[in-house]
Amino acid sequence: MRDGAHSALSCTQNGYRRPPMTAAAGPVLRRSWPQRILITFNCLLITACLVAAAALGYFYQRFGQLPRYDFAEGVLDEEDPGEPQNFLLVGSDTRAFTAGDDQAQESFGSEGLVGGERADTIMLIRVDPRAESAAMVSFPRDLLVEVAGTGKKDRINAAFQGGPEQLIRTITMNFDIRVHHYVQVDFAGFKGMVDAVGGVELYLPAPVRDRAPDGSNPSGLNITDSGCVRLSGDQALSYVRSRHFQYMEDDRWKSDPSGDIGRITRQQDFIRRAMREAISKDLLNPSRVNKLVDVGIDNVTVDRDLDARDIVNLGERFRSLTPESLQQFTLPIDNATVRGASVLVLQEGQETEDILDVFRGIAPVEPGDVAPSAVTVRVLNGTGVPGQASGARDDLVAAGFAVTSPGDGPGGTEATVIRYGAGQGAKAQLLARYLEPEVQLREDPDLTGVDAVILTGETFVGVRTTPRPASEVPQVDDTTTTEAPAEDESPLPTIPEC
Repeated sequence: MRDGAHSALSCTQNGYRRPPMTAAAGPVLRRSWPQRILITFNCLLITACLVAAAALGYFYQRFGQLPRYDFAEGVLDEEDPGEPQNFLLVGSDTRAFTAGDDQAQESFGSEGLVGGERADTIMLIRVDPRAESAAMVSFPRDLLVEVAGTGKKDRINAAFQGGPEQLIRTITMNFDIRVHHYVQVDFAGFKGMVDAVGGVELYLPAPVRDRAPDGSNPSGLNITDSGCVRLSGDQALSYVRSRHFQYMEDDRWKSDPSGDIGRITRQQDFIRRAMREAISKDLLNPSRVNKLVDVGIDNVTVDRDLDARDIVNLGERFRSLTPESLQQFTLPIDNATVRGASVLVLQEGQETEDILDVFRGIAPVEPGDVAPSAVTVRVLNGTGVPGQASGARDDLVAAGFAVTSPGDGPGGTEATVIRYGAGQGAKAQLLARYLEPEVQLREDPDLTGVDAVILTGETFVGVRTTPRPASEVPQVDDTTTTEAPAEDESPLPTIPEC
């Protein structure tokens, strides 16, 4: 053994340990406090690395226990994990989990009562690891398409009743979009995942509920609180499933006139918020991973080729991606009646093709190239004029914007203000082109959840049916951040938002 070998230190609870002295040993060299601190830090760092590695290995092990679908060759497109990929996320309304549970059957119905399994949500999420960008689009369950293998047209939900493989083939055939991975979550899984991250917080300007024409409450949604509300798994499921959404305004219940489009907007908004909750939590914590995977084993199914390592690599790539930068798209649709049944028909035109091209990999999402369907906005009444916020909301929905439930804002507002989040300047500019008269554009880096908030002022006239020329609205530079209003601007009104 070489001289000095015994002088190596080993980590202990106190940070260092002096090796035993021998008769021939020379004088002991005492280490300075900076040296001791450095040694202690290194020991802790090594311990942390070992714990992280153990947690990662635990995740790999547990992820491998998820149920899998084996798709026929050619159904899913093969792509390198580093390349852009489309994930098809399906929310199944199966009630199989209610068997033997009277309370669950009262809330969601039994398998026999609702006639088997249907797709409650069909959403495509495109991730581009190299560009660190992501986008999502939803297919309304009543959208009329040709069902693959049948030669007949029906609601896209009917394709899912033939199985995930038929649904994927139907999407590919009708929209020329390839699917790389498949994830299916049922009601119980959705509830469990929300509870596992400690609930999801969202802003509700007023109480909300679900109320069908016959007076029933199919989804069970009934939230009497307002402001920042943290939804439990049960409440979250009711919120995203509501098909007869109502909100309180001027002490009266008002129905959301946008139907499935409003439902899709709420679902996409909720997913962005759920992402924020997940990112803010320590998802490598074995206890949290255990809860999530325990939920997943019984209620989540993925395709055979979706590997845990791919998920970890994507997570590393997207660590800096904020949920607000996840682009949301809503397909332009029209209501129609086919053979006596109410369905939705996809509008033909450039806007539709531009949206689909994003998921075809033909056109990347360009910050300055924004369609109304990609803008999520909330309208708040800043004047106290009865019905002003809901009227503006309805007009914006008619113009193609994704609008959440309206509410009341700070009163006595003179000029209409569009407050927009960091990086959402192009969306705010497009929104301003639809408002009369000219409005103030104010960046607010703290705004989350929605892309922009409109606070109506005394000068507010209404929403245009066609946009003004871009040259007529203030230009916004998304590369800069407004830290304070200019000298000739009034302070930014305080608007509640989660």
